[in-house]
Amino acid sequence: MNRILTLYLLRQLATAFAFAAGAVTFVVLFTQSFRLLSLVIENSATMLIFFQLLGLSALTFLPLIMPLGLGTAVVFVYNKLATDSELVVMRSAGLGPWRLIEPALILSAVAAISCAALTLWITPAANRNLVSLQYKMRDNYAVFLSHPGSFNDLSDGLTFYANKRGANGSLQGILIHDVRQPDLAITTMAATGQVVTTGGQTHMIIFNGRRQEFDRATGKLSELSFDQYVLDLDALRNTPTGRLPDLREQTIAGLLHPTPEMLRARGPKSHFMAELHTRLATPLLSFSYALVALASILAGAFNRRGMGGRILACAVAIIVTQAAFMTLSGLVARDGHMVFALYVVALLPAPIGFALMSGDFLSPRPLREATS
Repeated sequence: MNRILTLYLLRQLATAFAFAAGAVTFVVLFTQSFRLLSLVIENSATMLIFFQLLGLSALTFLPLIMPLGLGTAVVFVYNKLATDSELVVMRSAGLGPWRLIEPALILSAVAAISCAALTLWITPAANRNLVSLQYKMRDNYAVFLSHPGSFNDLSDGLTFYANKRGANGSLQGILIHDVRQPDLAITTMAATGQVVTTGGQTHMIIFNGRRQEFDRATGKLSELSFDQYVLDLDALRNTPTGRLPDLREQTIAGLLHPTPEMLRARGPKSHFMAELHTRLATPLLSFSYALVALASILAGAFNRRGMGGRILACAVAIIVTQAAFMTLSGLVARDGHMVFALYVVALLPAPIGFALMSGDFLSPRPLREATS
């Protein structure tokens, strides 16, 4: 009988957890979708790219959503069972206090393991792929080739223009203005052009044009007329050469053993260790939020007329813990001594929740309802 009741509670919790996490994920994705859709439209990308961006974005914030979804699920399920007097019936049937919270602890362990897998491996990979996909989308040559009749700023100081599209995908009336070098302005004009790919390299062959270089320091203008000129499109890329990944994109090995280039670009070793400790501490929030939620419902007498005050206190406790955890995550990079406080904040709600329920665990007694 106890096993059946435990499985019943676990099934109820898993369903509520999936719904809560899914609902929060949907809301966050909905807010992100406008920005991502705008990015896709501006860069003439496909809807497949849009959904890939959404999926990768979801993986980046799931580690924060899962503990919150778990706490919400525990409060919802146990409050519903309490108001329907199902918990009273379960205790009367011999289900002890440990058995009563066992399903929530099992689900907490599953959520913590899943969250650890996300923070340590999956989310960093998702961040890398997300940034890579965004750069690839922006660097797609079709972005500026598919907008004849308009000026396209490919990067700061580099503008591409084509008057119209000709036969076989060619472009007519080409203008490329490059002022990326402060003292040198380069303007290339051509009657027609054609994009070709050879050996994995993409080039644009432009015909019947001229190239002008203006040296601002000397005021000298140089001009070269040509019948055919090969333009290396790789020089027009937005992606910085040798871009170093952000800390959120780093693997565990990268955080433990950063290269000298990464240390110069991303700050001292303490920044890397702060990111690592944040990833390790985040899964612990699953246990803390679950136990706070359990204590808000199971500690003391039940009231079938509602426990709004307890649920509000639980929500405040979770919000305060989450805010403190995120604040400390930023402070750890500045002061390594704050690492201990980070783990304390992540775990402290757990023993507090146990302490609130300690009466039932030390001296089990039948559940009772409040008289008022």
